[in-house]
Amino acid sequence: MRTPKRGTSKPRSPLVAPAMQRKAGSHQPNSKQERQRVKRELRRSTDNMH
Repeated sequence: MRTPKRGTSKPRSPLVAPAMQRKAGSHQPNSKQERQRVKRELRRSTDNMH
């Protein structure tokens, strides 16, 4: 059984690394925005009371 020779691989494309770093985010709306919006509204309503 032969072992593969090292150092004979093709050079890597310079466009591969940036493409691998770009990961698409979720397209589903998360609940974080809703919680922040409710928190802001609550703060505004309590500020208006005082």
